[in-house]
Parts: sequence; C-alpha cells; structure tokens
Amino acid sequence: MLLAIVLIILAIVLFGVGFIAKLAWWAFVIAAIIFVAGLIAGAFRRGKSRV
Repeated sequence: MLLAIVLIILAIVLFGVGFIAKLAWWAFVIAAIIFVAGLIAGAFRRGKSRV
C-alpha cells in the first residue's frame, strides 16, 4: 500500500517536472522567435530609413 502511494507521488512529480520543462522549452522557443523577428524588423526599418 505504501509502495503504491510512493509510486503515485513519484508519477505526479515526474509529470509535473515534465510539464514545467515543456512550458520552459515553449517559452524559450517563443522568446527566440520574438527576438529574431525583432532583429529582422529592426534591420528592415534601418535599411528603409537609409534608402
């Protein structure tokens, strides 16, 4: 009985960690996309203003 409770807690913890890791990964991906888009938009704006 105790083993079952420990296994359930472990499963919940592992699931939680996996979920947080996935959220962190998506946050990183989204931040990278925004950063790259900002760089491209900035370069485009600078290029237009120079012409």
